Amino acid sequence: MKLEQDDQVAAEAGLAAGEPEVQTPPADAPPTPDAVRAALGRVLAADELKSSPQLSTFLRFVVAATLEGRAEAIKGYTIAVEALGRDASFDPQIDPIVRVEATRLRRALERYYAGAGAADEIEIAVPRGSYVPCFIRRGAAPPQVSAPAAEEAPAWSAVPPAAVPASPRRPRSRILAAAAMAVLGIALLAGYAAESLGWPGMTAGTAMRPVDRANHLGMPMVEVRAFETAGGTAGAADFDPKALEVRVRDALARYDLLDVLATPDARPAVDCSSGSARPHSAFALGGMVEHHEDGTVAVLLRLADVCDGTIVWSREFESLKYSADPTIAELGLVRDIMAAIAEPYGVIQSRARARAAAAGGVASAGPYGCVLMAFGYWRSFLPAEHARARDCLEKAVAADSGFSVGYALLAELYLDELRNGANPQPGLPLDRALAAAEQAVELEPTSSYARRVLLDVHFFRGERGAAIAAGEAAVVLNPYDVDVAADFGGRLVAFGETARGEALLSSVPVGALGMPPWAEYHRVIAAYVRGDAPAAEAAADEMIGDLYAPGLLARVLAHHLAGESEAAAADVRKLVAAAPDWATDTRAMVAHFFPDPALAARVRADLAAAGLTGTAATLR
Repeated sequence: MKLEQDDQVAAEAGLAAGEPEVQTPPADAPPTPDAVRAALGRVLAADELKSSPQLSTFLRFVVAATLEGRAEAIKGYTIAVEALGRDASFDPQIDPIVRVEATRLRRALERYYAGAGAADEIEIAVPRGSYVPCFIRRGAAPPQVSAPAAEEAPAWSAVPPAAVPASPRRPRSRILAAAAMAVLGIALLAGYAAESLGWPGMTAGTAMRPVDRANHLGMPMVEVRAFETAGGTAGAADFDPKALEVRVRDALARYDLLDVLATPDARPAVDCSSGSARPHSAFALGGMVEHHEDGTVAVLLRLADVCDGTIVWSREFESLKYSADPTIAELGLVRDIMAAIAEPYGVIQSRARARAAAAGGVASAGPYGCVLMAFGYWRSFLPAEHARARDCLEKAVAADSGFSVGYALLAELYLDELRNGANPQPGLPLDRALAAAEQAVELEPTSSYARRVLLDVHFFRGERGAAIAAGEAAVVLNPYDVDVAADFGGRLVAFGETARGEALLSSVPVGALGMPPWAEYHRVIAAYVRGDAPAAEAAADEMIGDLYAPGLLARVLAHHLAGESEAAAADVRKLVAAAPDWATDTRAMVAHFFPDPALAARVRADLAAAGLTGTAATLR
């Protein structure tokens, strides 16, 4: 993206200055308008575009506007009205058509340049974070210029568009370019926030800006303050404070349940009063890197509640050592930080949940309150809480069709109608789950969480290839998320890819603060598969409660493996009480959880030996 945006800015600068076209431009010169128009013609004639008049019109409009020097007019509203045929009353906050079509257009362009257009000299791209196209002379070195203005952020996302990771569909070179642009975007967005966010002088009739949308959704806000340094400088390149600060900010921005501010100056006024009608939580994370004379490094992190100034989490990572590959050491450190503060049950979400409860209950927290209800259910597994969360989220997505996280959470709640026997509704829960998960991915194609949910849906539908593809995408989009690693690793084990799955599971810190209960479920199953009874029982002992059906299943298998027949039989009874389908349709339930035929046969035999008395047909 750095290359794409630099070329685009250089092209606009040249057009504005009226520079004459030269016959033999230097290799790194921006493409001429005539060359761009010829490139556009080739793209529009390709199969990827000619079958979609709407995408063709979209691309033709933004390219023409850029070549005419009207890049500043390329906004969601003008595209909708002038290119997509919407009327003058179009509201981009209600109708996501432009964002959806922009996503489809980017995918179509990527397919074209990976196939029929692979030999094209000039590439037209619409970078993520902008509707303004870039014109790239392929193979040219990027000039050192500024980047263009950011795309209008969708209503459900407070993460600055420039900080969003690249889609896994892009070639590796473009992923690296996008990563560079993400770092640049953090610095650039400080100016963008000051000029275009418009707070605090916004009027009631003004369109919501990104920070205000954060308040609208109610997600916790996090600002990462400048990391300091102390001690010597030997080996400082390994744990450079500024680089670590940027990496931590980037990692936090990949979590859908957080709104990460590009700069502390962008933080809006937060109503911290206990009587607030819409409670919000804001946090500041700071750090210090200390280089010791013995060649080790210590990193001290502190997370403070902006409302009351209290330190809600502090940890010192001691005796870190320099390595031949500084990136590996820093990635491991940042992953441990995220496991403590950014996961669904980590410090930030726990504090935000407590603030919402103190301010009148999670129902008062807007769309974020529905999120809290869902994760509250995944702690208790009470059927009443499942129904409450499902109802809240269904109303939330009906009111805001762009609420991507809402669709993803709904997909998981629909899955629980099957896997946990919770409040089954008419119709097939797997079909409803798939529709919701696909909508979440369509709205936020770079969301690791949405891809992880899609992995779960495809897994329980028995769609191996699609499930693994979704899991791989989730890991690429957020390599720091240990919940994603645990879930994908566990699913791979159940698919029969034991070594690969265990490798992912081994990267998950044992006893991490923010981990959900299914992380231990996957550990139990992995130990069961390899026949490690002590490890299976140890992980099973961490699973507290008798309402989580998958946890009960894991305990049955662990106890049976260890020869604890009475404990296994007791858990069989609890499993059937929680999810009756285990007794009435055992074979189908086993197939949902263990799609590998050999593993499924072993599980059915062990469940029967443990006392699961399904019919002969269901157990065979």
